[in-house]
Amino acid sequence: MEYALQEVKTQAKKLLKALKSEPSLVIAMQIPLKKINIASPELLKLKHCLVLVSMELGFKDWHEAQLLLSGSNKQLIATNMGSFFYPKGCGGFINEWFADYTQARKILVNSATSKWLLPYKNQFIVVEKEYIEVFKLNKDLMSYWAEVKHDMVASYNSVAWDKIAGAVIRHRLRNY
Repeated sequence: MEYALQEVKTQAKKLLKALKSEPSLVIAMQIPLKKINIASPELLKLKHCLVLVSMELGFKDWHEAQLLLSGSNKQLIATNMGSFFYPKGCGGFINEWFADYTQARKILVNSATSKWLLPYKNQFIVVEKEYIEVFKLNKDLMSYWAEVKHDMVASYNSVAWDKIAGAVIRHRLRNY
């Protein structure tokens, strides 16, 4: 798995460049910078921006993001899978939330309409087409949804999962 992980690294490089050149962004990101104990942009390094981007994706730090996005995580169901499959534009949708993967999977399989099962930290969401459209994925990537059978939990550690996850990270609302 390389696409999602590479996208986080790319976003971190863009963030570092933007924070060093745009004082307004430094002001807007004061709280996240304080969380990682950075008092001024001159002290910023790429490793700090990797942490910041990872936190924006719903992970506690870069190590946790790297473990999941590299495909190294073996105990998936009890793992924080981040919140990047829940972008800001999706808060208004009515979704089905589950603490148990088996229940979420049952709803996905038994649904009369086309639905998608996505992870959210340690929980699971079953969503409809309008939710997926918020990701702004191009038509080429849409074919991967069929390959993962609309289940971004069971398909973890596959090339299709990695490509979808990478595109979702790339197309999030905040772009540096």
